[in-house]
Amino acid sequence: MTAPGCHPTSHSFVMQRATSTTSSSLLSGSDQLSTTCDVVGTLSGHPTLLFFGNNPAGHAAIPSTLSGTVRLGFPGIGGSLCAGTVHYVRIPQQPTALESGASQTLDQVAGALLSRGFAVERVADMDGWLLYHAVFVASVATALYRCGTDAARLADDRETLTLMCRAVSEGFAALRHQHVRGLPRNLALLHRSLLRPFAVRYWARTMRSPMGELCFAAHTRHAEPERQTLGDAVIARVGQSPGTQHLHRLLDQRPRMPK
Repeated sequence: MTAPGCHPTSHSFVMQRATSTTSSSLLSGSDQLSTTCDVVGTLSGHPTLLFFGNNPAGHAAIPSTLSGTVRLGFPGIGGSLCAGTVHYVRIPQQPTALESGASQTLDQVAGALLSRGFAVERVADMDGWLLYHAVFVASVATALYRCGTDAARLADDRETLTLMCRAVSEGFAALRHQHVRGLPRNLALLHRSLLRPFAVRYWARTMRSPMGELCFAAHTRHAEPERQTLGDAVIARVGQSPGTQHLHRLLDQRPRMPK
């Protein structure tokens, strides 16, 4: 659980000085990509730059002027940074996603994670994966804001949970209609329209568990700018696609944290 004074780990980035033979792993929220890229732009050599975090625009959000090779990924953990110590839990349903393709550096990263017991999934279309994931994260985060970022309160709010699940399904359908690939298989299955009652019960159970706080509410509580950025990106991408009224109803209202 995140204690007072703790902050979500995705609000910072970790970087090693790059040379022609090293790589850098960067953790960045979608609202911080520009600042992160400014810093990375000072690196020399030809490193592999692995960007971890929410990024609905994918490679298009990364300046082509950066030295080295850009790769994308997303961590399969949730947690927070408190007094210099990272507290995290693994998310069994979400392996760490790494862009597929020929890359000795990413192979080494995947091997290192696997050797430590972290599940890894190599994704052929990481750009699409991140866009679908943005629909999911924006919907869950906005639902949590409607409930004061209280996971237990959201678990008991069947109306908001149902709206959230409808929004996710509609966003996924709109992207599929645009021929976007990369939809995570587990989310694709859970958010089929016919399984919505099950999805609502599943998320109620998840939000009521410790995972609801650590993996969702704790980060959302400190990530209002990122939530807004993701919501704007999702709405801009789906536009006025038919059958997205619940997605617009959820994301267009932009609830704020109560004072």
